[in-house]
Amino acid sequence: MAGFANKGLWIVYLDTQEDENRLFHNAQLMGAGAVAIRSDSSRLTTCMARFKAANFKVYSWRWPAVVQNQGGRFATDEANYVAQTLIPAGLDGYIVDPESEQDGASNDWNRIDVPVAQLATTFGQIIQKAAQAAGRADFVFGITSGQDYPASRPHIPWKEFVAVSDALFPQVYWRARDNNDVCQLVKDGKPDSAFDRALPCWRAIANGKPIIPMAGELGCVRDRQELTAFAQRAKKEVLTKMHFYADEPQLYPFIKTL
Repeated sequence: MAGFANKGLWIVYLDTQEDENRLFHNAQLMGAGAVAIRSDSSRLTTCMARFKAANFKVYSWRWPAVVQNQGGRFATDEANYVAQTLIPAGLDGYIVDPESEQDGASNDWNRIDVPVAQLATTFGQIIQKAAQAAGRADFVFGITSGQDYPASRPHIPWKEFVAVSDALFPQVYWRARDNNDVCQLVKDGKPDSAFDRALPCWRAIANGKPIIPMAGELGCVRDRQELTAFAQRAKKEVLTKMHFYADEPQLYPFIKTL
């Protein structure tokens, strides 16, 4: 699969030299071939050269807004930022994260009162045209979202986003933080159960596109056995590429040698 590495490590906040150094170090230790940095990170454009010189692919990601001036970067503004700033700086790919955690929020894509389907198409086209104009035939586009969202959030414009995607990244989380930033089990807290919920609905929308499962949240994982179970199930499903969310200061030591 052109562009996507066998392992990828994501990060939310990359705003300090310490953040950059930690991500670089941990990505090397786990044998990652790519990092995925949220697009509003202040050091994204300046750190790209360092990561690419070390043979990492550098992707970016974001949960863009669908309502203007109500919080978050509006979708077309985000797409234009990727097109006009990040791709010229050397970005290798972009993974859009259309979510729906709060009904009617500015970044809630699961709705019928906003033309989200057209917005998704426009979003992808802006980025793809910029990559083509830059001669980046190797540039890749992906989509990630919640574990069972293709089934439970039917109004997210799956068809439109999948149409412009090179791969799909289901969030196969068995532990995650709640709104109070406290780690909680997702359902029964088992990687196998997370795969059981995620794969059928993501395969139903994939339209032949590759699926790359994303483990998480790493800061909530308690032992190596959980990650081993995730990797074993991924390989059993013939999903040989895996991503991990997300690098942070309090990762347990065993995660750094994943």
